[in-house]
Amino acid sequence: MTIKEFIQKFNSGGKIIKERIKQIDIEDRAENIVQSRKLSANERELNRYIKEEREKSIKQELDIVRKERQREINFDHNALNAKNIIAGGDNLLKAKKIFTNHKNMFIGQESCLKGNPDLLKNNERLMR
Repeated sequence: MTIKEFIQKFNSGGKIIKERIKQIDIEDRAENIVQSRKLSANERELNRYIKEEREKSIKQELDIVRKERQREINFDHNALNAKNIIAGGDNLLKAKKIFTNHKNMFIGQESCLKGNPDLLKNNERLMR
């Protein structure tokens, strides 16, 4: 079997599955339409209200679960106890002397305020 035949076989399998899913969807829709037409107007309205209440309760439960998960993410996760992937499991934040051999970058820098005529001179503002 060549690569081309393998790809064609793989693609045809996906197409068959998609066609079967479409046919099942069409059959389900037709069955739902027939079932709803057999019901009276009052029964359809009642079913609609029941469905709305069910969706409302599901949404409330989902909001609670989302808030709990967000709380866990925000407060229950301690960064000091998290494994550091780069350091091979060592806790980076607990390591001492992380920034050794780094000089102060401000030493030897010329001041950005040098030569500004509006600065204080002997605690007095220069007047113009």
